[in-house]
Order: sequence, then C-alpha cells, then structure tokens
Amino acid sequence: MLRNTKPSDVDVSAADVALHVQESQSLDKKPAANKPTPPTKVLFLDGVRGLAALLVCTSHSKEYMADIDLGAIAVDAFFVLSSFLLTWLFMKKSIRLLAQGASVRKWLFTLADYFSKRFCRVYPLFALTSFVVWLLPPEAKTRYYLIQKPEDFDLFKVLTFEFDYRYFVFWTLPLEITYYFFIPVFVLGVLALRRFWFVPCIPAYYWILSKGWYEFRTSHMELRPHLPTFIAGSMAAVLFVKIDTWIKTTGFEFRKGHVLLIRVVEYITIAVFLSITFHGLFFHWVHENPAPKEKGFSFISVPLTVLIVIEMILPSCVSGIFEWSVLRYWGKISFSVYLLHSFVLYARVIGAQPNWYDKVFSRFALILLLSTISYHLVEYPSQLLSQRITNALAEQENKRSGGVATFLGNWTNPTRALASRLAWAQEAKSSGVLKQVLKMRSNSMSLAQSKPHESTA
Repeated sequence: MLRNTKPSDVDVSAADVALHVQESQSLDKKPAANKPTPPTKVLFLDGVRGLAALLVCTSHSKEYMADIDLGAIAVDAFFVLSSFLLTWLFMKKSIRLLAQGASVRKWLFTLADYFSKRFCRVYPLFALTSFVVWLLPPEAKTRYYLIQKPEDFDLFKVLTFEFDYRYFVFWTLPLEITYYFFIPVFVLGVLALRRFWFVPCIPAYYWILSKGWYEFRTSHMELRPHLPTFIAGSMAAVLFVKIDTWIKTTGFEFRKGHVLLIRVVEYITIAVFLSITFHGLFFHWVHENPAPKEKGFSFISVPLTVLIVIEMILPSCVSGIFEWSVLRYWGKISFSVYLLHSFVLYARVIGAQPNWYDKVFSRFALILLLSTISYHLVEYPSQLLSQRITNALAEQENKRSGGVATFLGNWTNPTRALASRLAWAQEAKSSGVLKQVLKMRSNSMSLAQSKPHESTA
C-alpha cells in the first residue's frame, strides 16, 4: 500500500543514512482552500536508499555485474539523499525560527539538537564496527575489510578519521560528517538573501556541472572532489522548499499541459540517468555520450536530484515503485548493510559454494539477517538515545535562562533588545526626562571640577 505524507506534517528522517525523521507542523497555516493540497511523497526516498545499499553489496561481490561500478552510483546516491534531506529539514526549521524571532539561546539549542542527532545516527555503529575489526586477527582484517597492512591498524586513528586509516567503506563517513557542519551555514546563507535566494543558483549549478563533467573522482578521496555532489543535493532541497511554498501560497494547480511537460522532462532525465549508470542504452540508441571518457565516478547527482524534486512535487508511479516495503526495509537498515556486508560477502564458507544461485541467496539473506540484528542492537538504541537528548535539550530550553543567557541578558534576542532601547529613548525624549538627566549630569560634573583634590572612598 502506498503511503503519502506531507512534509509539513511529518519530520522526514534523513541523515546520511536513515530516512525516518519526525518534524513538527509547519508554522505558516493557510486558510482552508477549496481543494486540499496534494500530499508530498517522502517514503520513496527510503526505497532509493535501500536500492543503493543493495547496489553496494552487488558491486563489492565482484561477481554480479562486475563490469559496471554500481558502488559509485550508490555512494553518490547516499551523498545526495543525505544532503537533500538534512538541508530540507534544517531549512524548514530555520524558517520557523526566523518567523518566531527566536533568540540566540533557541538557535544554540537547535544546533545542539541537530549535531547530537547526526552523531547518534552515524558514530555508534561506526565505532563498534571499528572495534570489532581491531579485534580480528591480521588475516581476517585483510579478508573482511581489505586492509593491506593489518599490522599498522591504529584504532584511535581510525576513530578520528585519519586520512590513511579510512579503510574500505569508512572513507565516506568523514566526508558526510564534515558536510553536516556546512549545512547550517548553507541554509542560513540562502535565507539571508531573502527574495534574491535564486541569484547564486545559476553560478552554483554551472560550477556543479563543470566539476561533475570534467573533474576526476573516485573512492578514498577527500571532500573537495565530492563537494559538488553534496551541494547538488542541498540546492535541490532549496528549490523544492521554494517551489512547494509558492504552490501552497498561490494555490497553484497543475493542469494537463503542465503535467505532460513535467513527465516528458522526468522520463528524459530517467533515460539519461540509466544511460550514465549502465554506460550505454540511449548513448548507443540515440546519441553518443558527450561527456569526456574518463575513469572514476560517473556524474549522476544532477539527474538524480531532478528526479527527486519532480517526484516530491508531482508524485507518479516512479516514486510508487520505490515505496515497495521490501526496498524501504533495506533502506531502514541500510547503514548496517553498508558497514557490515563484507563480513558475509567475503566469508570463505559462503563463497566456497559451487552453485551460483546458492551463493546469491545465502549472501543476501545473511546480510539481511546480520543487518537486522545490528539495527535492533545498535542503530535503534542509538536513535532512542538521540530522542532522549532531544527531549533533555527541550526541557533545558524551557527552563529559565542561565549561564550565557544570564550574562547576555536581553541581548540573547538582539532585535528585541534594540527595539526596546529605541522605544525607551523616544519616550524619554518626548517626556523631557532625557533633558533632566543631562542637566543633573552637567551639575555633577561642574561640582567635581570645583573640588579637584577631593576623592571618593
């Protein structure tokens, strides 16, 4: 059964890895229109993530479709989903806080909640996996996590993301975590532009396209070559929020001509996406691929974000496919699948089976089982911990201000503080109090000058 949810009603969890978040209702509530606004599908993003997790397993097996780098496509999908969802959620939250005239204290608690959720979502399972790999004998380290020099394994450097110690799939985590810190800056920068938010979009997309078209990217690199992929996801989130807000504000309804045009663009984008992924199809049937023939990751971030935005605004059977419960479940446990699948794929007992189908079914079944156990033992408790931290921060925020807030006083909300000061000055000027104060100050200064050798204790 397909389930539709409004972004204004439900927090869509996203982190780099999970796509189930909960969000409070939208601040701006319009009067009821004649026709209710069609709901926005978000559940299909879980299915996209689940498919990406399966593609990673397929790619690392080196037995299924080994001639295409499906793992690179999956990693870029992870990057795009993570940046899109986190930017979307933080932008909606920021719009509400700005509309409420939130204080500095409120913003600090919001940022603390944001970073605590990201930490609890990613780091516990990563730390546990690193510890387990550290306990393995040297031969097992090489077999399961492809560590070429297992004797040099340093747990502290792995946990602190030292560049030379980002083994196997660990290399993507520091990139995503680093980008988490950039998202609040990006969102607040866009909101600061107000009506001119679209001005940097054209140069930004030009930069994304030029980098994706010409720059070489591969795994185990720093953030810089992969930054355009993250930015593409964040830009798509901004466009979706602005378009969705405009539709709800104006009451715009799609007519048949609009729908037809959007579907044509969507299906052309799907054709381009599939052709890039499989290095052929319409590049053989219609036109040769115009992109430079270079090794490395394929550039799929812009087509993928176009499809996501279209399906969020005007859902179709495409998003319905990815709402299949099987794909969504794989998306739910995708982080465990991503970190732990090698313990099944590279196990000798499973790989030694002579029958190809036996290996396929046993591998995916055991990966599913191991990841499910990991989710319930590590990921789900980490999410509960995150919720407790969120509740604790909310309780602390509702208490009377202390610490930095006490020190700053009214200046925790600079706008209101300045307004109150200006109002007091205007009132004092009109009532003549200001003149009396200045006259008293002048008299006291003349008295002090008449007794220059006296001092106060």
